[in-house]
Amino acid sequence: MVVPTPARTVAVHPSQHGQHPQHAAAAGSARLQQQQPISQFTPSERELAPGGRNRLFLALRSGVEEEVDWALPRLVLASFDRPDKFALETWVDSVSSLKEWPERWLDELEREVAYRQLIDTPSSSKRDALGAVPSFTRNPAVEDRAAASLHILRNASFSGNNPRTISRTSFVQFILRFFNLPIDFLIEVSARSPEPFQHLLIILQSIYPFLFGGPPVFRLLTEVLPTFAMKTRDVGLLSITLPILITTFQVPTFPPPPDGFIEHILYLLTLQPPPQLLELVLDLLAAMVPQPAYARTVLSDPQFGAHLKSLVRLLEHGASDYVAQWFPVEQLRSHEVLNPAGGPALAERATARRRIEREADQQKMEVFGGPGVTREVGTTPPQLSQTVKDELYKMTEPKRSIAWMHETFVYCSHAQLLQVTFWHAYRDFFSNAATVEQLLSASEVIKNVTVAFPAAQAKLWTDERGDTKFVISGMGFRKGTDDADRFLCFWRGCQRPQGATNPGQLLDHIQKAHLAGHPQTCSWAGCRHSPFTLSHLLTHLPLQQAPSVQPRISVTPGTDRAFVYSSNVTARPLPPVPPGQLLRFEGKRTPADAARNPIGIAFLSALVVRGLARSLRSEVAAALPEEVGMSVEQRQAKKKHLAEDRFGLPIPASVLREEEEEEDEARGAAEVSMPDADRERARAAFRAVEGRILDVVNTNVSSLGLYLGDAFGW
Repeated sequence: MVVPTPARTVAVHPSQHGQHPQHAAAAGSARLQQQQPISQFTPSERELAPGGRNRLFLALRSGVEEEVDWALPRLVLASFDRPDKFALETWVDSVSSLKEWPERWLDELEREVAYRQLIDTPSSSKRDALGAVPSFTRNPAVEDRAAASLHILRNASFSGNNPRTISRTSFVQFILRFFNLPIDFLIEVSARSPEPFQHLLIILQSIYPFLFGGPPVFRLLTEVLPTFAMKTRDVGLLSITLPILITTFQVPTFPPPPDGFIEHILYLLTLQPPPQLLELVLDLLAAMVPQPAYARTVLSDPQFGAHLKSLVRLLEHGASDYVAQWFPVEQLRSHEVLNPAGGPALAERATARRRIEREADQQKMEVFGGPGVTREVGTTPPQLSQTVKDELYKMTEPKRSIAWMHETFVYCSHAQLLQVTFWHAYRDFFSNAATVEQLLSASEVIKNVTVAFPAAQAKLWTDERGDTKFVISGMGFRKGTDDADRFLCFWRGCQRPQGATNPGQLLDHIQKAHLAGHPQTCSWAGCRHSPFTLSHLLTHLPLQQAPSVQPRISVTPGTDRAFVYSSNVTARPLPPVPPGQLLRFEGKRTPADAARNPIGIAFLSALVVRGLARSLRSEVAAALPEEVGMSVEQRQAKKKHLAEDRFGLPIPASVLREEEEEEDEARGAAEVSMPDADRERARAAFRAVEGRILDVVNTNVSSLGLYLGDAFGW
């Protein structure tokens, strides 16, 4: 049970909040004269000594008003400031002494009720007797002392064994007698005297576990307090009353609340009460809806659809944006490899292709006994791709100059290059700020020629005019550019792979040189697609302008390099998360405790929705058995058939009678189930909010989805 935190009271006398106007002014002037420093009312250790001769409680039992007014403020302070020392069971008749003035106040209230009833009676004989009855007046001092006494009991009820001591029969009888007053009069008393009224409710809340059941107590808990909760407009009193009702209606054996109570609680949801009161209202509904009778009342409400929308909207109460970032698990992490369609991978494959060609040409050169190599060479260095340039700039000598020669020159038996032209080409290429090492001298670079191209030679050459020149024979500038190499023909066995400068020229070459025999299988590079079609061939041809692609891609750690470079790109799995990339999740976070369990209004709303959904499913299931709608003759025929299957003999009369009684009870339970129209209206209401509940399940990170699984599938 929820117990409100006691408010610290330091005034000598109880508050005048809500006091009736007819005595407020007189009481106020009298109290101003009596106000004194609080320290003068702090009881000493001796005054709190246990035993039957305690000075404070003797003063209370004396009946002397001055003694009572001296003892009450000291007990108020002691009950709050010294809960460890304030044990009611250590003082003889402490509860009875503190109950005296509340009983006097109750006597006045009962006389006031009787007086009003007498006035409202239309009987002429009673009306004539009113001349002998003076007008009713209340003694403000009695109410003030009653409020102080109840304040002491209230503070004491929060600690130790005091709740059990207070719950003795005499005080419980006083509470039952107080709440036996007419409900409309109780509402009036709660408005004009809220302080003692609140004290009584809080005391009742504290001693609730020690109450003994019985008709008077049941009437108080299931009739008086629910009716009071429906009629009061005091949010403070309602916040004290609802925790008592929450505990009460969790017990299925208690009598049901009065008619209209559940509808009133649902109505409070539409008023958007303060968060504290809203939480109590939802807590009460969460305690009631698991019970079929209460849930059926909610589901059968004509406005259930609107109430359900309010509950679903409250699933996001107090929600805030939540963003989480974390590294993926090891199985989802990736490593980067060269993109087969990217510049570095294309440059790598081009370098490998040129190496194979160079090694094949080297064996054909005359120096090694071959027939020679006839190849068309250029007059200027080829234009290398930026990727190749960046790689060459980062190298160091002599590796740098050798790699540059492999990218720039090719074997050719009839070609020769002036050494000065060779040096100028080297110098011009590496005269770039990105180079990491100084240039070699001309002689050092020329010496590296025989390392890069063993079949080439640096020598003196005399031209036809007799002029002697220093040349490098056996190699020349590679003709073309890296961009033009995109249009090489990769058809297996092609004799003239070079020459095309655009997709159209390449397609024309393939049609004339390779498609005359109408091949059935594609022979482009490693492709084996069958049947071969012209539309399939177009998927291999490069675009006029090379697309911009990422140089590296992410793959799973176990992916083979050959698989990445295969032509069957549609068989590749989805790329994993790139290394260093955090997984990002965006959702909504509702209040939760330290253990990350949901709490608060959103959690209580989820419990209410779950309880209603489960009850509705039970109602739907109860309407599905095949016996529903059967006539009496059909049920008897089925019963006879089942009896023969079980016994093989006529069913005994005693067994038949027991089964008939069970069936009658089952049919009786079915008769109190929801009408079909109400049940279908409730199902339609759940279907209407399924989408929004699903959004909550998908985005809420406070585990609300664990409680909403029953709200789907209508």
